[in-house]
Amino acid sequence: MAGKRVFGRYLVANGDLPMGHLVISEEPILTGPSYTTSALCLGCFDSVDGSYRCKGCNWPLCNRKCETAGSHQLECAMLKTTDIDITDFVGPNTSYQFITPLRCLLLKSRDPARWKLISGMESHTEDQTREYRMEMGRNVVRVIRQTLGMDEFSEHEIMKVCGILTVNAFELFTTGPNKDRDSTPRAWAVYPTTYLMNHDCLANTLTSIDSKNKMHVRTRMPVKKGEALTAEYSECLWGTEIRRHQLHRYKYFWCSCQRCRDPTELGSFISSHRCTNCGGNVVATKPLDFNSTGFRCESCRVIIRGEVLKGTNHQVEEEVFELESKELETPIEEYEDLVERHESILHPNHYAMLRCKKFLAHAYGRQPGYSLAELSEDRLNKKMEMCRTLIDTLEIVSPRFNDDTAHFLYELHAALVEVARRRHDLGLISNQEMVVALTEAKHILHQALKHLYPWNDGDLRDLEAESKAKKSLEALDGWIELVENSKPNKQLENTKPTKPVENTKPTKPVENTKDSKPAEQDKPKQEKQQHTAKKSKGKRKRKGGKGK
Repeated sequence: MAGKRVFGRYLVANGDLPMGHLVISEEPILTGPSYTTSALCLGCFDSVDGSYRCKGCNWPLCNRKCETAGSHQLECAMLKTTDIDITDFVGPNTSYQFITPLRCLLLKSRDPARWKLISGMESHTEDQTREYRMEMGRNVVRVIRQTLGMDEFSEHEIMKVCGILTVNAFELFTTGPNKDRDSTPRAWAVYPTTYLMNHDCLANTLTSIDSKNKMHVRTRMPVKKGEALTAEYSECLWGTEIRRHQLHRYKYFWCSCQRCRDPTELGSFISSHRCTNCGGNVVATKPLDFNSTGFRCESCRVIIRGEVLKGTNHQVEEEVFELESKELETPIEEYEDLVERHESILHPNHYAMLRCKKFLAHAYGRQPGYSLAELSEDRLNKKMEMCRTLIDTLEIVSPRFNDDTAHFLYELHAALVEVARRRHDLGLISNQEMVVALTEAKHILHQALKHLYPWNDGDLRDLEAESKAKKSLEALDGWIELVENSKPNKQLENTKPTKPVENTKPTKPVENTKDSKPAEQDKPKQEKQQHTAKKSKGKRKRKGGKGK
């Protein structure tokens, strides 16, 4: 059911909806490459290396099947008339920017019904920045009108289509090498109804796109009749200022939701600093006013100049962006150094700190030279601490069915198992205490499974994560049985352990989930072969954040 507010149409619940209610299930009107993609297949949107080329237009594809895909057939004959040659398969490739706008425009004569749906969407052409208009004019308008010779489409009409895609498209799951952030294939889809949902930084629905690009929208909490149905189009682990700026830049509105209005961001303190006077939490007095100079310590009430804090934020943001731009090539030590340098002035939950901790909690136990068995005790403890921090924070800003939460619960369980294994091997804990530790790890895995998308709407990333977690549970069951049936540790017979197992109790259960992949779990030494689950190549955007 659609309603109207000052900022346009939106969806509302037509009755009281329970948690998990399927609100929308629909096919896309159109799919295609996003504006910020690396080279990808025009049929399935997977990464390409140029080894296979379309016989018609010579653009790189996956195979013959993708060459005959209906989506590619829309533009194939026209691409054949150009001299565009895709040779860059590493970074962002602006040659793909005109493809999806072209597909939209071609619907005008080939599929009027779908064209009517798309052309009726909001474009915000009047709000487009000069920079945006220049980029689209150079890479989209000029290519379509001059290179392709399709002057039947006016510049205004093309720019309107560009705006419609920017505002309303949802990012799809794609696979690729993910060597760095810029070398990721990105595609998006436009849906006939889902785009009408308003944004909220604490959304009451969860969107999931299955392997056939079908959209499923379910309530992530009970929704009352007449209440607006909302989706989250921003990154939940960014602070209020950067989150609102990103929404305004790409969606042309300033968010003023409950979280944005709250100086503490619902108690998460994601934008907070440390008070140099007393160590308390420094928060903005007017979080919706970027020009306000009012920042106050919650403890000693001292007022701090806004220019100082904003300058620190921007400096740290740039450092984080620089590290993330070449994520897999950045040494772990650089992330550790950033955290260490800023931990005295930033809240532990500050968004810059969380971005680094998110990387480190995942990298510890995965990167070469940093496998779980190779990690120092200090780094193992840091991994567990960071996982708990991320889990607790996500519980506040993205509650229920967030797969990031499931991921960090998985990482936490893996670290706990490694700590227990080491202590058991050293004779510091008994067989009985080892069983207790492994049972606790099982409990954490069960929590992780609860936070994965529970309705099985066909999202392959959740299905993969669920399968991996269940296999880890089976491995733990086998290990527990093995320890229970083994002989007592002679060093510990009739004695108490010299040191108890640390950190075996998980944080308060977090009812969440979101895009990331569970970590590999080291199995016991008694097992001769180690299971390695198939690793997903792609990055996840399950909540359907609208495309940029």
